[in-house]
Amino acid sequence: MNLQSRSKNNPSLRQRFFLTISLLTLVRIGSFIPLPYIDIKTFSPLLESNNSTTAVATILNSFSGGGNASFSILSLGILPNINASIIIQLLTTINPTLLKLQKEEGEYGRRKLTDYTRYLTFFCAIVESVVTTYSFRSLIFNWNTLVLIQISLSLIAGSMIILWFSELITKYGIGNGSSILICFNIVSNFPDQLKAMVTALSGQNILISFFIGGIFLLTTIGCIYINEAVVKIPLVSASQLLRNVNKFSLWNNSNLPLRVNQAGVMPLVFTSSVMVIITSVTKLVYGQLINLEFFSFLNYISTNLTVITGKTFYWSLYGLLVFFFTSFYSTILLDPKDMTEQFRKNSVTIKGITPGKATRSYLSITIKRLTIINAIFLIVVLILLNGLEYLLPISNLNLRGFGLTSQLILVNVLVDTFRKVQNLLNTEDIF
Repeated sequence: MNLQSRSKNNPSLRQRFFLTISLLTLVRIGSFIPLPYIDIKTFSPLLESNNSTTAVATILNSFSGGGNASFSILSLGILPNINASIIIQLLTTINPTLLKLQKEEGEYGRRKLTDYTRYLTFFCAIVESVVTTYSFRSLIFNWNTLVLIQISLSLIAGSMIILWFSELITKYGIGNGSSILICFNIVSNFPDQLKAMVTALSGQNILISFFIGGIFLLTTIGCIYINEAVVKIPLVSASQLLRNVNKFSLWNNSNLPLRVNQAGVMPLVFTSSVMVIITSVTKLVYGQLINLEFFSFLNYISTNLTVITGKTFYWSLYGLLVFFFTSFYSTILLDPKDMTEQFRKNSVTIKGITPGKATRSYLSITIKRLTIINAIFLIVVLILLNGLEYLLPISNLNLRGFGLTSQLILVNVLVDTFRKVQNLLNTEDIF
């Protein structure tokens, strides 16, 4: 009976792998089911010539895998859930009730926050589906309210199905569901991105191709190194001190491992989603402003100056958001005050550090330094790699879709997934 219960609540690695692959297959099949009233063959050319809807299409392309998937019932993908998670986590830091649920209510609190995130995901899906559908109104024949409702309901249903799949993968599959789905969309878009890369590099000096390949290889190694880097803080407990234990073994066997990349892939996901939305809204607003007489002077500004100013602002904001979300998410996962309180309850101290305020200050400084190292690494890699597009003597080279944020997310998700698979294998060996 116990073995049957354990098998039901804790599936084997084979069952988890089969479930994950099955759900990802369904997601891929669903990405080719078109939305009602949309003919992809005629819709895509019209979209490319309509600047007012290109911004919205960019958002869909970023989170649905690109291609025909941008106009399917699963077009919104995991985006509403990402936005809902960002809002809930921001509210948790300023709302005492939510903070109490997260810190003090244990499993019950986590379930309540999960429920709130689901409800907010549904609300975000409604808003985003209506906005998306309305932005395509000029490209849809026989546009009316009924068409708006039908397309919006299709997008909402697809978004909630993706949320359900994500939770199933997290609970009964392999890895974090949201991260796996984002990684899957990145991989599904690789063939088109690789084709564009090969086309851009064809006819160029072979050294440039080796240089770009070497840069991506070094970036991947750096991502793995940062993701696996751990700082070990020596600990000692009162129970250990009461035993007849050799001091050398005591200090070397008891430690608190703190990962440099404690926040994982979520800061990059949050930053990407926020920046896509900000960029799209900025394009829409700019397109409307230049048509107003008051802002007519914008038409006389040099194009090069506009591009340089825009890109400088873009990457400055991108770097700030990466730093903010990395710090914010690390603080949520590791709160020095809570860690100090747990040390006190378990009669544990850090070697050479006085319990209480000194321990809290030491942990706060250590976590802050690790967060800064991780954030600086991400910012430098993202900005330098994006700079290759403008530094290398290659026309029409677009590296942004092929690597950079996608590469960092992909490497982090794969490393975390392999780690979980290893833990599952070790667990099965024990039983």
